[in-house]
Amino acid sequence: MKKVTDFIKPNILIVFGALMLLYYMNWLQDQGAGLAIGIVAMVLSAYYLSVGIIQVLMGDKLSNSLKKVFEVLSVCLYAVFMFVYFLLSMIECAKIDGYMGPTAWIIAILSLIASLALAAIYAIAKFGKTPIMQRLAYLFSAIFALVLLLNIIFDGTGNPRILGNINILLVCLYGVFVFYSFSAIGKAEDSPKQVEEQPANEEEDLSQEENNI
Repeated sequence: MKKVTDFIKPNILIVFGALMLLYYMNWLQDQGAGLAIGIVAMVLSAYYLSVGIIQVLMGDKLSNSLKKVFEVLSVCLYAVFMFVYFLLSMIECAKIDGYMGPTAWIIAILSLIASLALAAIYAIAKFGKTPIMQRLAYLFSAIFALVLLLNIIFDGTGNPRILGNINILLVCLYGVFVFYSFSAIGKAEDSPKQVEEQPANEEEDLSQEENNI
């Protein structure tokens, strides 16, 4: 299963970069904040496409440390990007009196917190390799996935969208990122306590076998 995941991850980045490029390309026609988001999205999509192509071409020749850096950047850059997007969207909606309901405010605040928390904790978890940080990374990845889902099924006012108003391309974009973020976390290594206890257990087993003989 791990080999299948390792094969899919670089290709997923190519798919994610292509979807991001297509989704935000029309934003270049906007003005102000929309244009700025479109430009940043174009740069990020070029990064994801480049990293995906590099990983596919180099394969096992790519060092593990460089792979880890790519994984951290790929997750954290998009989380920060979404934080800026959520912040600008909240500011624009808040300018209209009575536009945002209580549900909209809760989703907006949760989106900002989850985005920044994911970017910070994910980087610490990947380089720290401690079990607690790994679990926190999974937790905030799940919270961020929930945030993306809420922003799909609720509009800026906090009212639920009807099925015909759901953006299918955005659903695919978010889904691909969520899959990549979970697959890139990996499993925590055995803690030092577990490593120390293992030889002790082995010695006890050997002594028991000698006594039986």
